[in-house]
Amino acid sequence: MKITDKIDTFDYLPPIGSGEISTICPACSIDRKSENQKKPCLSWNRNKNTGFCHNCQRSFSVFREPKKEHKKPEWNNKTDLSDNVVSWFEGRKIKQDTLKLMKISDLDGFIEFNYFRDEELINIKYRDNKKNFRLFKDGELIFYNIDCLKTVKECYVVEGEMDCLAFIESGITNCVSVPNGASGTNLEYIDNCIDEFEHIEKIIIATDNDIPGFKLSEELARRFGKERCYKLNWTDCKDANEFIIKHGYEKLREQIKTIKSYPVEGIFTLKDFAEQYEGLLINGLQPGKKIGINKHDELITFETSRILTITGIPSHGKSEYLDWLLIRLNLLHGWKVAYFSPENHPLELHASKISEKLIGKPFKKDGLNQEDINLMVNHIEHNFFFIKPKEDYSIDSILDKGKYLVKKRGIRVLVIDPYNKLEHFQQNGESETKYISRFFDRLELFAQKHDILICLVAHPTKMVKSEGKHEIPTLYNISGSANFYNKTDYGITVYRDFNVELITVLIQKVRFRHLGHVGEINFKYNVNNGRFSELDENGTPIFDNNNYLKDGILKKSEMKRTQVNLPF
Repeated sequence: MKITDKIDTFDYLPPIGSGEISTICPACSIDRKSENQKKPCLSWNRNKNTGFCHNCQRSFSVFREPKKEHKKPEWNNKTDLSDNVVSWFEGRKIKQDTLKLMKISDLDGFIEFNYFRDEELINIKYRDNKKNFRLFKDGELIFYNIDCLKTVKECYVVEGEMDCLAFIESGITNCVSVPNGASGTNLEYIDNCIDEFEHIEKIIIATDNDIPGFKLSEELARRFGKERCYKLNWTDCKDANEFIIKHGYEKLREQIKTIKSYPVEGIFTLKDFAEQYEGLLINGLQPGKKIGINKHDELITFETSRILTITGIPSHGKSEYLDWLLIRLNLLHGWKVAYFSPENHPLELHASKISEKLIGKPFKKDGLNQEDINLMVNHIEHNFFFIKPKEDYSIDSILDKGKYLVKKRGIRVLVIDPYNKLEHFQQNGESETKYISRFFDRLELFAQKHDILICLVAHPTKMVKSEGKHEIPTLYNISGSANFYNKTDYGITVYRDFNVELITVLIQKVRFRHLGHVGEINFKYNVNNGRFSELDENGTPIFDNNNYLKDGILKKSEMKRTQVNLPF
C-alpha cells in the first residue's frame, strides 16, 4: 500500500494480521545513523491503517489515490416495474421482492441494473429484450452489489447481474458481479474496488462454466491472491441463474458446499488444470502475443509466466528496444508494465522516453498540443509503473513491490534493468554459478505464481573489438554464468552497427517451438520518437510517426495480416 503524511507519500508493506506493530519508518529510518536504521520507530495500527513515528513525529494514514473523473447517473429513486419486466424476471426464477431489494428499474424498454457504492448511484447497466447491454456513458466501473462486502468476511464473485440475483434469491446476499462479463477487456473495476476486498478472508469465484469464464476466474484469483480464493463450478449448467432455473434454490445452497480451494502450492492432479488440458487437446499449441511487426512476429511471440533475458553492449539500445517492445504489447494486449530501472534515472526521463514512443513525437512542449499531453499522461498513469525502493535494491524488495502491483494494478510485466544494479546475497560457500541458478529459480517461481512476464536486462562482459566493431555478445557472454542462457525462456541480443547505423535484434533462444525460433531482424532507430523501424525489401526504413494513442497502432490491413486483437 501507499501511506502518506501531510507532505509526502511512501510505499509501505505492513505484515499481514491485525493489531499494532512496531516497524521502521519510511520517512526517516533511511536517514538515521547506520546502527539505528533498522530500529523500529513507527507504531502502525493494522486495524485502523494509521501510524505514528516516535523519531520524526510524523503521523501517517493510508494514501487514497485520486480517482479518475467519472460521470454519475441521476438516481430517480423509482423502481416501479412493468408487468412484462416482472414476468420476464419471474421466468428466470427472480421474484419481485429481490428486484425491489436490488433497486432494479426499467426505462423505455430497458431493464436498469443500478450499481451503488456507499448507497450512491455510480453506474447503470441497461439491457433490452434482445440481450443487448450497455453501461452508462463515462461511468466508473465497479462490482455490482459492492456494498454487500462491508460487513462480511466471505463473498461470492459471479459473471453477471442475473447470477448475482440468483444467489440473493437463494438467500445468499454476499455476492458481487463483474460489470462487463468475461469478454470485457477493461478490468478497471478491479483497480477501483480492490480495497473493498482487503478484509475479505474467503473469496469464492463462481464465473461461467466456459472458456472465457475460466480465464476470468484465473485473473480474479491472480489479483485477489489464490491463497484466499476458492472455485465453484456449475456442473451441468453454464451459470448460477441457469442452475436455479434447472435445479432450484435449495440445490444452489447445496452446490456451494462443493467449493474447492485453489491447488495446494506444488501439488497438482489433472483435475486442477483440466480446462487447459482440454483446450490444448482441442486447439493445439498456440503462439503467444504478437507485437504487429511482421518479421519480428514470425521469430518470437510472448507468453506470461516466462522469463525474457536481454543483453547487449552498453549504448547499443537494449533498454530502448525493451521499452518499444513492451509499449506494443501494452497497446495491443493490455499488458501493464512495472519497471525497476535505476539506470533510467530520473524517473521523469524514463517517462518522457515512453511518451515519445506512444505519441510519435519528440517530448517537447512546443511540439505537443494539450490533447497529446492529456493522452500520454493518462495512459502512462494507468499502464506503466516505476519501482524505486528506498530501503535496498535486493531481489526481495523488487519482488515485494511487484507482488503489490500485481494485486493493485494488474501488471503483466516486471522489468529488472539491469541485473548488476541489484544487491546480491550469496550464501556462505555458494559459487556465483550456483547463486545465479537460484536467482533464476526465484524469478521463475514468481513469474508462474503471478502469471507475469519478467524481463531481465543483463550486461555482457567486455567484448573484443576488431576493425572498429565489437563482437556480437550472446547470453553466454553475460558476466557470471552460463545459466543466463540455460535458465531463461527467451534470450535476445540487441546489437548496433555504428558504421551504418543499423540495429540488429538477434533472437538467440526461444525455449518452446510454438512461441518462436532463433533468427534476426534489422531495424533503424527513429530518432524522432525512439521507435524501432522495419526495413522494406530494399533495405529502406519504414519510419512510423503515428500517434498510437489517437490513431491506433496498426492499420486495418496490418491487423488482418498479423491476426492481433486490438483493444480499440
